[in-house]
Amino acid sequence: METNYGIERENIILVENNFRRGMGLFEIEVKDTVTENDYFYEVDIRDDYSLIYIRDLSEIHRKNKANQES
Repeated sequence: METNYGIERENIILVENNFRRGMGLFEIEVKDTVTENDYFYEVDIRDDYSLIYIRDLSEIHRKNKANQES
């Protein structure tokens, strides 16, 4: 978050954190308290909790929301 969007760590709050059992995926939604922007991430981990990848889904969520509103 700090690197990709220039958001200070103190300005980020967790909105939602879902763990998808059997898939080893976390779906995470965080909010920038200054701009009120939401950011969405998918995090995949192994059984030993080591990181496989982090995928930023923020732009996909924004496009889907815009399509639903129009």
